[in-house]
Amino acid sequence: MRPPHTSLPSTDLVMKLSDALRCHSPVTHATESKLAAALQDALAQPGHLVRAQLVFQGCVAQNLCENDALALATAVEYFHHASLLYDDLPCMDNATTRRGRLCLHRTYGDATTILAALALINRAYALMHGVLSGQPSSVRDLAYGCIENTLGAGGIIDGQARDLRYGEQPQPAREVLRIAAKKTGALFLLAVYLPALFGSPNPSEHRALRSICLYWGLLFQIIDDLNDVLSTSAITGKTTGRDRILNRANLVHATGLPNTRDRLTHLLTLATRTIQKLGRDERWDHLVHFHQVYFSDLARQKILLGALSAA
Repeated sequence: MRPPHTSLPSTDLVMKLSDALRCHSPVTHATESKLAAALQDALAQPGHLVRAQLVFQGCVAQNLCENDALALATAVEYFHHASLLYDDLPCMDNATTRRGRLCLHRTYGDATTILAALALINRAYALMHGVLSGQPSSVRDLAYGCIENTLGAGGIIDGQARDLRYGEQPQPAREVLRIAAKKTGALFLLAVYLPALFGSPNPSEHRALRSICLYWGLLFQIIDDLNDVLSTSAITGKTTGRDRILNRANLVHATGLPNTRDRLTHLLTLATRTIQKLGRDERWDHLVHFHQVYFSDLARQKILLGALSAA
């Protein structure tokens, strides 16, 4: 029997990734002072770095060197962070707080925040190219295709566009899930599926990896929907109640609490079955451990019973 995988969560890894975010910062000595301050402020509160940890561990599991693993993890986190900066803007969600602090645009203005997000995206592409350029063409082509599909007009951008138009006319519940898959699920594809490509997964593993990204993305988004409805900004660290005010996609509003709970349970079952298939190969131990940490029976009870009982 293989020893249990214990690298996630890791305080040491989070610190190492936080250092990498600052080390690879797009800020230079020539960067305009307000933009530089905004970028430094944005990177000062990196959050839990869940996706970055998955990328790093996935790269290490496929025998990439630590420097490449850190660079790719940083790139994915830059993409994620840029998406949050855009989400919070007045033209999007018009949020006030994020991670317990004022949103960046509240301090530095919309224009500087948009430029800061663009700087992070540009740097992320450069970091990814630096890692992928040394890979075989077969891996490189699949990786670039994954990046385009997740970040382009068919992925996270399309999801945000659908979210913005969601309230213009009645929508079926499946549209809420489609938006979640394109927004939250897309970033899990970058965090899980992209580094897995370095290990040349077989067709069955390809299917399982893509499925687990979808399930985890939907689970994270549904939990976020629940928090937006049931929790407070003081607890979550971000502005809550915005989905109802802005008439945005939220599964609780679309189907009610009982149906949302049932959907969450069903997705947890599907994710657990899929992760059990991947658990037969030690290359995916980090994914098995992630699932155990974030979606264990204890976590499930907390989500389904604790959160919903607060309604």
